[in-house]
Amino acid sequence: MKNEAKIAKIATIIILIALVRTISEPFRLQYYSSLSLTFNQIKPFLIAALITSLGLFAMIIFYYYRKYKVIICLAVLIIIGMLIVKYVYL
Repeated sequence: MKNEAKIAKIATIIILIALVRTISEPFRLQYYSSLSLTFNQIKPFLIAALITSLGLFAMIIFYYYRKYKVIICLAVLIIIGMLIVKYVYL
């Protein structure tokens, strides 16, 4: 049970870092681009950020109820969802 709680905490932090990186990526791209970014270029990052933020919200709610296995599964599903968005919009 303790290991599950630790893994759930680490998974939550990893997903939070992924959310921050996903939100900040258009700013990085704009910095290196000479042209303005269009909505179609930013759309995958917005979709990934939405998936990540909703998943992180669910992870926090499940953490309050001590459902650590669900949190770990959600973290894996969020990462898979972000990879799917990446490959669909690539």
